[in-house]
Amino acid sequence: MTQESLQNEYTGKLVYKLGESLLLQEDIILNKKPILTFDKAGYLEPLCRDELLKFHPEVVLYCPQIPPNTGTIARMCAAFSCTLHLIEPMGFHITEKALRRAGLDYWEHVNVYLHKSWDDFIQTRKKRRIIFIETGGAQSPMEFQFLPGDLLVFGAETFGIPNEIMNKEIEQKKAHKVTIPMFNRGVRSLNLSNTASIAMYVAIAKL
Repeated sequence: MTQESLQNEYTGKLVYKLGESLLLQEDIILNKKPILTFDKAGYLEPLCRDELLKFHPEVVLYCPQIPPNTGTIARMCAAFSCTLHLIEPMGFHITEKALRRAGLDYWEHVNVYLHKSWDDFIQTRKKRRIIFIETGGAQSPMEFQFLPGDLLVFGAETFGIPNEIMNKEIEQKKAHKVTIPMFNRGVRSLNLSNTASIAMYVAIAKL
């Protein structure tokens, strides 16, 4: 994959980094909430954002299929100072117009990494807990005790997260499954971006 193929055709800027680049960096997790400082206009100082990226959960999309969902989640990651991981194969190209439109002009404010497979991704985040946001969990986000640096993993819109991946990680005591409860049997599932927004906000609020 060439550098040119990774670029946003409108801005010429890279919209994400290759996941293997994380192997060259130390995976730092802050266990204490950083002190936040703001400039005169009320915006968070850049250094604080960098610290929050090491404290807040990271968001992982396993084989996302619908561009607007990924774009919307990327915008939330920018707003909440969370790193975003995209795991291939995806159902779209990162430069599709729908993806850019949903993310608006926030892509430059998001730390986005693209990984070739689940196994490649796990190699970059060995010391972090995996939290699968899926059906069948014993606890809801409100009941679960999140920790700094947790990996919030969301499955593909059409087929979720393969059971073999979840079972393997849970059996090795590296993962937990958390479920957002619904109270109407007529609704099969929530939209991916809605699910991510609920889980992200609750996880951050409980740190």
